[in-house]
Amino acid sequence: MDAGDLPIPGPVRRAVDGARALGPLASPGQVARALGRVAHATAAPLLPSRSLESAVGGRVVLVTGASYGIGRAAAAQVAAAGATTLVVARGAGDLAALVGEIEAAGGSARAYPTDLSDMWAIDALTAQLATDGLEIDVLVNNAARSIRRSIAQSYERFHDYERTMRLNYFAPVRLTLAVLPGMRARRRGHVVNVSTLGVQTSTPRFSAYLASKAALEAFTRVASAECLGDDVRFTTVHMPLVRTAMSEPTKLYDAMPALTPEAAGEMICGALRTRAELVGPRVGAFAEVSRALSPAASTEVLHALYRAVPEP
Repeated sequence: MDAGDLPIPGPVRRAVDGARALGPLASPGQVARALGRVAHATAAPLLPSRSLESAVGGRVVLVTGASYGIGRAAAAQVAAAGATTLVVARGAGDLAALVGEIEAAGGSARAYPTDLSDMWAIDALTAQLATDGLEIDVLVNNAARSIRRSIAQSYERFHDYERTMRLNYFAPVRLTLAVLPGMRARRRGHVVNVSTLGVQTSTPRFSAYLASKAALEAFTRVASAECLGDDVRFTTVHMPLVRTAMSEPTKLYDAMPALTPEAAGEMICGALRTRAELVGPRVGAFAEVSRALSPAASTEVLHALYRAVPEP
């Protein structure tokens, strides 16, 4: 079987065929519009949307990085939809406050303070969950560390790559491997891995962060294929810029459009409703298609961006 025999959805095939039919004399505007149609088709969810209540109501949902920002907003939203919500992060006080707010609103939540960059702490967390008789139905791997630094300034900072991989890749994989056997045995489950739009756009000065998220995406694709028969689904969320404490140190972001944490939480909830494999802005698919069709041109654009934007 070659690529032409694969079962590509109709809208995607029509969009790609339209782009191919333009020929070498197409104007830049025609190419841009064709690429936009491909991006639209590839970004469209192929699974029917359910209500959030039907997706998580009565289920046990574990959300990492839940002490603030995106994770906090997502945890509050799934709890409001009827999930028993387990919130995980380092800050015990912040988690306790979140649990109090959820319970005051009539929801159910438990706090599990954990340093996810410590692999032994993850093992202790999963052991405690088992002791508490909790089986995870939905895992949202949201906790992450972002580093904005050019490679030129990273020659003596290999530890940046190590610590980013530890939290952004090894931690979610270790946690996923701990809960996945139970999901597969029960023949139901959903793992949502929060990635970044930057993996699709290859944003300069984020080599450590994007490499860790790209590794998680590769793991997710393989796991999705292997676990499909057990009705365990995996979703990658390509999160755009979100106005959180993580983005505050980079003043350049102040002038850029960004989601609120609540809107970002809604993206995660959208993934829970549809169980689509990819969720994110269509510009990400556009960037991937553009790079596939003209990698040299894409690299030139990114280099110009690198030269234009100053170091932090």
